[in-house]
Amino acid sequence: MPGEPGGDLGGAAEDAPRPALRAGHPGRRVSVPTTVRAGAGIRRKLAGRFGAGQRFGRRAVAAFCTNGLSSVGNLVVSVAVARGETLDRLGQFALAFSIYVLVTGLVRTTVTEAVLAERPERMSAATRAGARRAILLATVAAVLVSVSAAISGSPYLLTAGLAMPGLVLYDYIKATSLGVGVARIALTQEGVWTGCIVAAVLVGLVVPVAPLVLFGIWAAAGAVVGIVVALRLRYLLLPAWGLDGRRTRVAAAFAAQFMVTTGSAQLALTGLAVAGGAAGVAVVGALGATRTLFGPVTLLMATLSSLIIPYLGRIRPVTVRERLRTTGPVIALAVGLIAPVALAICLLPEWAGELVLADNWSVAQPLLPLIAVETVLAPIAVVGFAGHRVQGASLRALSIGGLLGPVRIVVIVAGGVLLGAPGAAGALALIAVVSASCWWISYLSLGVKGEHGHESHGRIGLPRGGGKLRRRPDNGRRDVDDSGHPEGRRGSLSELR
Repeated sequence: MPGEPGGDLGGAAEDAPRPALRAGHPGRRVSVPTTVRAGAGIRRKLAGRFGAGQRFGRRAVAAFCTNGLSSVGNLVVSVAVARGETLDRLGQFALAFSIYVLVTGLVRTTVTEAVLAERPERMSAATRAGARRAILLATVAAVLVSVSAAISGSPYLLTAGLAMPGLVLYDYIKATSLGVGVARIALTQEGVWTGCIVAAVLVGLVVPVAPLVLFGIWAAAGAVVGIVVALRLRYLLLPAWGLDGRRTRVAAAFAAQFMVTTGSAQLALTGLAVAGGAAGVAVVGALGATRTLFGPVTLLMATLSSLIIPYLGRIRPVTVRERLRTTGPVIALAVGLIAPVALAICLLPEWAGELVLADNWSVAQPLLPLIAVETVLAPIAVVGFAGHRVQGASLRALSIGGLLGPVRIVVIVAGGVLLGAPGAAGALALIAVVSASCWWISYLSLGVKGEHGHESHGRIGLPRGGGKLRRRPDNGRRDVDDSGHPEGRRGSLSELR
């Protein structure tokens, strides 16, 4: 029994053999060696980890397929606009798309990731309540974007503003479906949306279709699909918040953090367009044309972003060694996949670049190496921030963001206004280096000190009295400290009980 000498929670008494019934002799018992019991525990742990690894692998495949379809749709509409619009109009499209990314990212940080961090069941009440919070934020954003579009006279911005509630709801359903293991919903809605935009582009090959119309079809199709799927899932589409004061403060902290970190990249583009006037919009267009070529990389980053929060939420590594062991391979895999693709894009021949971007290729080509640096370093920052989210370190995340965000906006806007598109691209690369370093170093050092102020080393905690680990002379199989407690345990036997 737990708590009894020789039980599961015993201290040094765990080394005593546990009596067990002997087959064929009901009244006789034999001693089961400690190593047998330890081996059974190890087998159970490995089986659990193997099962979790299988589930994560299936979700990774589903997320990759879903985000692959999404990337195809986004790439198709981006290429169509890049080929058919002037640099100024392309800048309007890039600005509208960046605001769409900003709003959906804000909702993911504030609402979606909070729901997934609680590890909800499939389509539970938590996911339904989260949908209402997402709609509330999307409605507020839609009003602000539509008013800004009316003031600036941008039809692309107006289109994005009108479709924003449906697009945000669509993204929320996709992320939560993948996070809780219901990939069929995400795949179905993604297939329908991608099919609509691909069909529209194919029609445009026969009958001339304006780029703005194609963007409108893309936005309207995504919004309608999101609303229809939400109704089929019996989500209430009335906006509501529904969080208490403590959770609201946590959500606000992460929302502010997002706005001054990841969101600040989108805010920098807006600031560049405002500060630079027509020239600033052209710089935004050049950056947008360059990023269009990195569409395949967007697929990998979207897959990583969809999976890293649920993955860390299940494992919750608490020491440096555990974090390196769990997140190191994820980062290595992401960078290992992204880097060759980025290199191939930088080496594109001229005919291939002109095929995708038409006349805008000459503006985008010099920016490719700088944008490649930003792209390759992105997974490190994404994993580092996800670790802060899972650990609930909202204040530290806000502190880091509060330092990096304003610097990012000022450097990008200044680089774009003073040096044009190369200056803005160089600023993006520089900020990517600083951001990846800050988030990763901070995550590794986040809460790694033990209960009594000692650094943790792997899973082994230093004993309370500061004793050194030694070998038991009787069996030579288990490590104990000077006071006789097994390796990895702290305190006295009474505390463990």
